[in-house]
Amino acid sequence: MTGGYARVTHALEILASRRPAAGEGAAAPIGPDRDIDEARLAKDHNGDIHLLVALPPGRTKFALPLGHVLPTTWLEEQDGSSEQFSLDVRSTDASLTPTFLSLVGEMLNRVDESGGACIDELMRVLSSWREALAREKRGLSRERAIGLFGELFVLSRLAKTDPARARSAWRGKEGYRHDFFLHNALEVKAYVTTDAPTVEIHGAHQLDPPMNASLHLLALRLEENAEGKTIDDLIGEIDSYGLPKGLLFERSTDEEPVIADNNMRFVVANERLFRVTDRFPGIRFSTLGEAAFEGVSHIRYSLLLDACPNAVDPSALPEVLKEL
Repeated sequence: MTGGYARVTHALEILASRRPAAGEGAAAPIGPDRDIDEARLAKDHNGDIHLLVALPPGRTKFALPLGHVLPTTWLEEQDGSSEQFSLDVRSTDASLTPTFLSLVGEMLNRVDESGGACIDELMRVLSSWREALAREKRGLSRERAIGLFGELFVLSRLAKTDPARARSAWRGKEGYRHDFFLHNALEVKAYVTTDAPTVEIHGAHQLDPPMNASLHLLALRLEENAEGKTIDDLIGEIDSYGLPKGLLFERSTDEEPVIADNNMRFVVANERLFRVTDRFPGIRFSTLGEAAFEGVSHIRYSLLLDACPNAVDPSALPEVLKEL
């Protein structure tokens, strides 16, 4: 039997030549040998791709909330004198259609291996995909929360002494290469590992000092602790110091969201402060030159803190903030 992904590709080739009229659709069978019509790939008059999966006789329809990206409906079809239902799963976002088709191919391969009903294998595939996406989302949320906690930790310190200056120095979504900048710059990195401590550097400009100005790097090692503070706690502190929390959320973007979170509590277990000079390690635009970055994007690398020179006593941080 032809593999699931190959059957999906063949069905797409068939559908590519079809032009359904308004209110109609075209379908191509992709099911197993026992019943090739058990699963069908279809295209409606809008060009949206559908997966139609037959409900086995005697089975009851069920709800399957997949959201607006993959809306589902039950279709009632006539199979001779009997009533037949099929689950209609539609891909509404053309950019996600390749992913949707990959899901369909995986379902078909599972059916070929197990001999089970297409609809059962579809449920298993969707379940595994949802779990994978949920894990990824949790991981991204945690990573962002750690970085944001460090940024807000410093903003709180600055706002406590001078909220107006804190507002001007914190760059948020404004597109600056550093987290804090007025006359001089401070880049803040937070991390949770204890072995070979590293921080993530983004881009070729993040460790480049501003022109005719100094740059310091503050690395904060966080530990999760029930007695620690949440991001909401820090936001509340900053608001109480006269820097309205509304300002924080105004500076939120899809790429760098300011997220409210009451679940994770952190304490700052260790602070390391460095002055970034020409001797400091890292990938820098000023050192390598423009030609080195032609055709290069999304630079991200780990910086090993133990290998960094120019350490400054963390007690000097208030002075660094004063000199921003």
